[in-house]
Amino acid sequence: MSYDARHIANWFVARAGQESRSLSIMSLLKLTYIAHGWHLEMRKAPLFENRIEAWQYGPVIPDVYNDYRKQGVSISSTDPRHNVKIDDATNALLEDIWKIYGNMTPFKLSDLTHESGGPWDIASKMGGNYAAIPNELIQQHYEMKRMKAQQVQSA
Repeated sequence: MSYDARHIANWFVARAGQESRSLSIMSLLKLTYIAHGWHLEMRKAPLFENRIEAWQYGPVIPDVYNDYRKQGVSISSTDPRHNVKIDDATNALLEDIWKIYGNMTPFKLSDLTHESGGPWDIASKMGGNYAAIPNELIQQHYEMKRMKAQQVQSA
């Protein structure tokens, strides 16, 4: 099932709220992007269809940015317009993303999405600021991450 990126962002805001935390707008954008990347790698299908762009400071989903930035830098409220039931398989994936990445600082998350040769880097170099980052680039990047992790485990 494909969602709107704001459904996924809402999930992360609600999940942070379960721990009495808020998320920075940067963390929210990065977590949503990372979840999309791993979904592409694992399921070979987009988690959402929203446009992802290469902004100066990393990959940004403009729909998420525009809806949640109204809260300021710290996001603590879900957007009721984007409350939907997330299916069990996607919920499990998002929970795994949260466990791995949810406690990382916004700057650590930013570093992870700014890798040299990664989707943001390639899109920025090819199209400049606000260039679209295609799902094919994102999927290839996360497939490479999986391959490298498996090589480390088997070494």
